Amino acid sequence: MSFHDQTDRLERSFRTTCELLRTLLQGLQERRTSWASARPSTIQPSAEMEAIAQQLAAEENTRTLLLAEIRKVMPAPIGGTSADLHLNVTRIAAAMPAPAAKTLRAAADEATALAKSVRVEVTLGQRLLRFGQRAHESVLQQLGAAAAPPSGAALYDRNARSARGLGAPRRQGVLIDGRM
Repeated sequence: MSFHDQTDRLERSFRTTCELLRTLLQGLQERRTSWASARPSTIQPSAEMEAIAQQLAAEENTRTLLLAEIRKVMPAPIGGTSADLHLNVTRIAAAMPAPAAKTLRAAADEATALAKSVRVEVTLGQRLLRFGQRAHESVLQQLGAAAAPPSGAALYDRNARSARGLGAPRRQGVLIDGRM
């Protein structure tokens, strides 16, 4: 495969990644905006988004293999081997004709910008989940405090025996005798 073919495949990989990132970003934004409605169907894990994440990982693997191939055809650094070469889009674009280099840079820049947007959405989603978790924990603590027996109330075990002298019975509560 020629250097030109490899760089074309690299650019196509960036374009595919951009489309996948756009879809993922849209899905994350929709989930974040519907979070306030607290509908369980919108908060549950999404198989579609998981599939997109797997496709993104496959594209990343494709680019890694392409970069390994491109590294072999690029000139090695002085006193080193091609494996020692730090390879990025800027270095690849410098070895390409100007129009092709421009489109490769544009595709890489677009993928980078979309990846940053996805990271922002993921961070917002994590913060919302942590907020929800803390809110639920505080509500449960308040409910637990409200359900505690009033101070000074006589405590009884499940057989309606006084729990004062029994140490720490497993289940204890306030006896309700049904009188009003």
